[in-house]
Amino acid sequence: EITDNGHGISKNDLNIVCERFTTSKLEKFDDLKSIETFGFRGEALASVSHVARVTIVSKTENEPCAYRARYKDGKIIPYFPNDKPE
Repeated sequence: EITDNGHGISKNDLNIVCERFTTSKLEKFDDLKSIETFGFRGEALASVSHVARVTIVSKTENEPCAYRARYKDGKIIPYFPNDKPE
């Protein structure tokens, strides 16, 4: 289990969060110079999702509830067999 006490992942970003090169921590190359912590990084989610099934539950401050999504091989997958991801 991996937990994070950051700001949460918005529902709109759940579709791409486990794709390669997706991170909210780095927006431009120079941001590499300002990393102050060496905790879990979003880039690792893509790698983890290729070797294990990943479930993310996240809530941002502005959203009324938490959202849950499952991933395999970097892609969001249906929660139940006949469901389609949003």
